[in-house]
Order: sequence, then structure tokens, then C-alpha cells
Amino acid sequence: MKKGIKTLAMWLIIATIVIVLLSSIMENNSSKMTYSELITNIEDSEVEKIKISSDGNTATVKLKNSKVEKEVSIPSLDSFITYVEDDLKTGKFTLEEEKQSIWITVLSLVTPFGLLIIFFIFWFMMMSGTNQGGN
Repeated sequence: MKKGIKTLAMWLIIATIVIVLLSSIMENNSSKMTYSELITNIEDSEVEKIKISSDGNTATVKLKNSKVEKEVSIPSLDSFITYVEDDLKTGKFTLEEEKQSIWITVLSLVTPFGLLIIFFIFWFMMMSGTNQGGN
């Protein structure tokens, strides 16, 4: 019974590592927007809401004619705020700043490489356990 649980745990860890690696490699381009597209949409008054990430490098943009929110990289937050200051005063769109949770900080430290290290530690513990007793 212990061997079955160890095998199941090993496959769950492998599946988790594969999913994390694939999700970090693949990008969903349909939910991306370039910075120049954002500026054009602001000038055309098509932006409903912009939510800036806690690090200030990316933003999530909600357009008035779309239900899908798009992500855009912000090269310089200071120059962007200066650019949209007049639009914010007139109320063309809303601007929010996202607060970073402690869990996001902790999870960002556990990278796919960290998961691999955990996997190998678990693997060596399993291998050392199977050589001792045979149960």
C-alpha cells in the first residue's frame, strides 16, 4: 500500500511540474496588447478601465467594446501616468493599482526550477526507502 501511495505521489509531482513548465513556456497572444495599441485605444476613447500591476510593469486593460481583458507591458509607469493624466481628470476611463498579496510573493519564489529541486529531493527519499525494507 505504501508503494502505491508513493507511486501516485510521484506521478502527481511529475504532472504538476509538466503543467507549470508548459504554462510558463506557452503564451496566450489573444489576451496580449502592445503598448502602442493601448495608446491608440486611449486616444480613440475605447478604454474603460486600466488596472496596473503592483510592480508597475504590466497592466490589464478593459476595452469598452470587449468583454476580454488584455494585458500590456508598460515601459515606464511615470511617463504613462503623465500621458494619461488629462484623460483621468476628464473621466475617460478609470485607473486602479493592484495590491500584491503575500501569497503571490511566496508563489513567485517557487519557480519551476524550485519544483524540480523538490521533486529530486522527494525522488531520492523514495529511492532510499525502497532499498531498506522491501515493504
